[in-house]
Amino acid sequence: MVNMEIYNELKKQIVYLDYKPKQALSVKELAKEFGVSLIPIREVLILLENDNLVRIIPNNGIYVTDVSFQELKDVFEVRLFLIGLAGRLAAQRVTPEELSKMKELLEKIKQEKDRKRLIRLDVEFHDLINYSSKNETLADTLKNLLNRIGRLWFFAKEHDTYSQQIPKDFEELIKALENKDQDKSELIMRDHAIRFINQIKMSLYTE
Repeated sequence: MVNMEIYNELKKQIVYLDYKPKQALSVKELAKEFGVSLIPIREVLILLENDNLVRIIPNNGIYVTDVSFQELKDVFEVRLFLIGLAGRLAAQRVTPEELSKMKELLEKIKQEKDRKRLIRLDVEFHDLINYSSKNETLADTLKNLLNRIGRLWFFAKEHDTYSQQIPKDFEELIKALENKDQDKSELIMRDHAIRFINQIKMSLYTE
C-alpha cells in the first residue's frame, strides 16, 4: 500500500515549488529525507507521475514536470466547467457548519500578507467549497486539476490583482451560498477562475 503521508507531503512540496519545475529527484535522497526504504518512495513517485507532477524516464532519471501555458489552457477548459458546477451544487448542499468554516477561513485570507501562505489558504477554501458539493468525484477531480495548474500562480507578479480580489470573491460567494443562489454561486466561481488565467497570462507574457 502506498504511503499516503509521504505522497501528500511530496505533492505539496512540488505544487508549492519547494521542488522546482524540471528539477531532478533522487530516490535515495527522498528515502533518506522521509526515513523510509526506496520502495515506498518509488511507489509514491509512480502516483505523482499519474498526477502529471513528475516524469519518470527509464535509464535517465526522475524529474519534476515543467509548467506551461498550454497545460494551463488544457486544464482550464475542463476546470472552468467543473468549478461552476461545484458552485451550483454547493449552493444546494452546503451545511451551516461548512459555511461557518468558510467564514473563518475568509478572515484568515483577509489578514494574510505572505504570498505563499495566501496561496495555501486559497487552495484550502477551494477544497472546502468543492467538498461542500457532496460530490466526492467532482471534488477530487477539481483538487487534482488545481494541483496541476496551481504552480503557475508562483509566476504571477507580487501584489497581482487576482490575489487582491480573492477576499471579495469569497465574501460574495459565501453570501450566495447562504441564499442558496445557484446561478450566482456558479457565476462567481467561473469569474474567479477566469481572473486567475488572465492574471497568469498577463504575468507570463508581459514584462
